[in-house]
Amino acid sequence: MKTRVFRLAFVLLAASALARAAGPDPRERNFKLSVDGADVDGVVGYQIAFARTPLPRSDSRRLDRAYSPDERRLVLTLTEKGLNRLQDWLNAATDDGTPAGKNVTILARDNQGETLARWEFTGVSPVTFSSAAAGNVNQVDSTVEFSFDRMRLIEARAR
Repeated sequence: MKTRVFRLAFVLLAASALARAAGPDPRERNFKLSVDGADVDGVVGYQIAFARTPLPRSDSRRLDRAYSPDERRLVLTLTEKGLNRLQDWLNAATDDGTPAGKNVTILARDNQGETLARWEFTGVSPVTFSSAAAGNVNQVDSTVEFSFDRMRLIEARAR
């Protein structure tokens, strides 16, 4: 009888661990990304870089649409799921021509689901992509860097 109870407990424990492993990545619950109003799952981190320089955006040295004297970068860390959701947009960026800019909203939340910060970006276009894996791989996180035209901090938690 003890052996049967032990086996049952072991099976339930193993099933519970498998269910957690097969479920959504827990890091995703802290971030919500929307692209042109459509939610995109699979975001596990972000970084915003903005540095204003005194040169106007209409500088005559402008080489093409992607060039800007300002540093305006949005970097997203994505799981395979997030990469899959942005696949068409990323693939379009490598086609001939200039990819269409999109509107992006990022919501960062704490572990209790409370909003930490919400950002809105316009004119967002992919600029660089990186992903690496080696050895025995269970998951691959990728980093996509975007340029943007305009950034707005909509909400930030005040303590």
